[in-house]
Parts: sequence; structure tokens; C-alpha cells
Amino acid sequence: MMAGRDRFIADLRPLLVRSDAPAPLCSHPYDLCTELIARELGVVVTDARGGSLGAELDLATDVAWVAYANEVIRQQVEPLLRAALEKRGWLH
Repeated sequence: MMAGRDRFIADLRPLLVRSDAPAPLCSHPYDLCTELIARELGVVVTDARGGSLGAELDLATDVAWVAYANEVIRQQVEPLLRAALEKRGWLH
């Protein structure tokens, strides 16, 4: 995102985990260590619901996140993404 190659990225794997299934490889808080740098460059980074990231700073918490290259792209994509997630019941 910071290099300008991507306009939108979403890692939503934690939303798909069922309690009776093995956990897939997911992002963890340390994977998002460059979020501050991205935000300083104008990238918009949110949790899956559009709020601020607020994961525990540990080695095990699975983190769902969404990044938009800028606020204009967020305004275009976020409503469609949220509608798709809600339709499937993935925002619980």
C-alpha cells in the first residue's frame, strides 16, 4: 500500500474461523507493526468493522484488518465490503 501498488487489501481470515475447526494462518499484532507508518503516509487502516485496530499486543491474537490507499477509496469500497460480510454473517 505504501509503495502505491495496491489500492485495497483485506485480511479477513479471523472472521472465518469456526470454534470447531483448526485455526488458519492469520495475521497477528506484530504483523501490523508498520500500521503507524502507513497511516502517516495516508493509508487508511481499520478493523473488519471499519473501526480502529485494537488487538492485544501478544503473539497469538488473530487480527482481521482492512487497508485502503486513501479515504476516497475507503468511501467507495467499505460499504460494499461491510454489506458482503454482514450478508454472510461474518461480522458477529
